[in-house]
Amino acid sequence: MNSTPTAIIVGGGIIGSTIALDLIRAGVQCTIIDKGALLQEASTAAAGMLGAQVEIHQPGAFYELCRLSQLLYRGWADELEQLSGGVSPQYINQGILRIAWNEEDEVELKSRLAWIQDAEWMEAEAMREWEPAIASNVRGGMYFAKDHQVHPVYLAKTLQAALHKQGCDIREWTPVFNLIERSGRVVGVRTSEGELYADQVIVCAGAWSNALTEPLGFRLPMFPSKGQCISVKTTAPIIKKTIFTKGGYIVPKQDGTMLIGATQEEAGFDKRCHVSAVSALHAKAATLLPALEQAELVSTWAGLRPGTRDGLPYLGISSKLPGLIFSTGHYRNGILLAPGTGKLVRQLVLGQQPDMDLTAFAPDRIFATVE
Repeated sequence: MNSTPTAIIVGGGIIGSTIALDLIRAGVQCTIIDKGALLQEASTAAAGMLGAQVEIHQPGAFYELCRLSQLLYRGWADELEQLSGGVSPQYINQGILRIAWNEEDEVELKSRLAWIQDAEWMEAEAMREWEPAIASNVRGGMYFAKDHQVHPVYLAKTLQAALHKQGCDIREWTPVFNLIERSGRVVGVRTSEGELYADQVIVCAGAWSNALTEPLGFRLPMFPSKGQCISVKTTAPIIKKTIFTKGGYIVPKQDGTMLIGATQEEAGFDKRCHVSAVSALHAKAATLLPALEQAELVSTWAGLRPGTRDGLPYLGISSKLPGLIFSTGHYRNGILLAPGTGKLVRQLVLGQQPDMDLTAFAPDRIFATVE
């Protein structure tokens, strides 16, 4: 009799793929099922910032989750490169400069110094010593030294190669129609290729997760948040560090391109790019870095981030659906949260105590909200 534990991961994005790799390396036999190609939705439409400090505006459980994952990241990226056979996720450790344009920005940023880690206020002159291309009329800004970045496309290639080398069962272009429940426990999934069963089912389907859980009476208040981005290139590189301001960012990549993002739109499942959005993104970026006025447009794209109404992912086990683990709703932080989430879900599957308290992310919180 086969005693090897088994798991089905529904959703082959950055979160589902990371969980699968963690579980396989812990001795769990894993199958990833995705309605499309592996790592092709929000995972590769991201900027790749590991912004545990720059993007979090208050202390609490979510900040601690981001920090947990960020602290794991460099070692995880190196390990992935080894497991993949040498494919690099293009980890860059240059930090992020968060620009303040006015006194209000400055006050808000400095208020974070009371609780945030690895951050320092910089005057405009000091920032421009590092990055001379920054506009002359900025007020100053915060430097987040530990907020590094990866290239999401190359991270996806690295992770996919590692999964193949570890023998993961990957089933692309295989829609999951519904979860299979028996005697009050989720035991498998019904797909376009038939039924599959496992000891544990893990929902990582991003903005599409609710379609799986709602038929079982578990309606996740989730929504797709459309993010449009553009990539540009100048004759020679003009920045080394990521430049971030309210409503926009510019992320330099190793190939000389700069990723500019991103919009936040509740537009359903529409992934079309619009001229008005592209123009607005470029205008904001050129205000920060005037040299971008004449930059070459390389590409445009859009992705659908899995948003939740309270801004927190659903991460953990529900008392109402035994056999099912939730790991979805990471919104715009899926890349950052991948290694931390992978480790925490592995601990749940193996019956171990998670490295942090997951109460704030409990799926069952939706019922308390309704009541």
